[in-house]
Amino acid sequence: MAEGIIQLPADGAGSKTRTRTRTVSANTVHEPYVLIQEPRLITYFGRANTFRTPGRAGTAGQKLFSIHNATGSAVLVDIEKITLDLVQTVIKAVTVLPPVVRAWRVTVLPSSGTALTKVPRDTSLSSSASVTILGDASVDGTSSSTALAATLPGGTILTQEFAPRLITAAGYEMADRIEFFAGLDELVTLRPLEGLVIFADYVLATQNPTTDMWVIGCKWCEYTNP
Repeated sequence: MAEGIIQLPADGAGSKTRTRTRTVSANTVHEPYVLIQEPRLITYFGRANTFRTPGRAGTAGQKLFSIHNATGSAVLVDIEKITLDLVQTVIKAVTVLPPVVRAWRVTVLPSSGTALTKVPRDTSLSSSASVTILGDASVDGTSSSTALAATLPGGTILTQEFAPRLITAAGYEMADRIEFFAGLDELVTLRPLEGLVIFADYVLATQNPTTDMWVIGCKWCEYTNP
């Protein structure tokens, strides 16, 4: 579908009508209701992927990826999926925790890093210039000359998961793909002046050495409410 109205799925019989039970005073009432959703005119379906991104060691964590919808934007952005994978080169002791990968909602436009290419699902559609996407590598295996920077407000973590940890057998790459926001009930909407940052949170350089490599992908759609 290139553009159109998003509709909620029907049940197995093809109906959008459901029945719920609730108590009114001393009586049990069975009442029908209909699933509805505000119409949306899709203007763009997009995907973007980072370069192979080296760890940055240090003690302050690493911003790996950002997507942001600018102030005054004419579109809304739904994040449909974030994927993340990590290959590790250094054995980490049991006492050394891996980074916590956190998806953070932000309101300040991220800066520096490297602009990523938007890849349309339908080449007849164009992404809004208000939607900016950044990574923290300039080419495969090379960190951006200036690290991706973002202001992370307190209390706005949308979801999080520990990265995998290589304890033995350096060079073995686990099946460790992480997915955030996959599924209709997991969508995250970015309104104007809102963004999302993927942050590897750690406090020891050994938790994210410069020889480890991250890759992040994002799937999103842009739309207006007609």
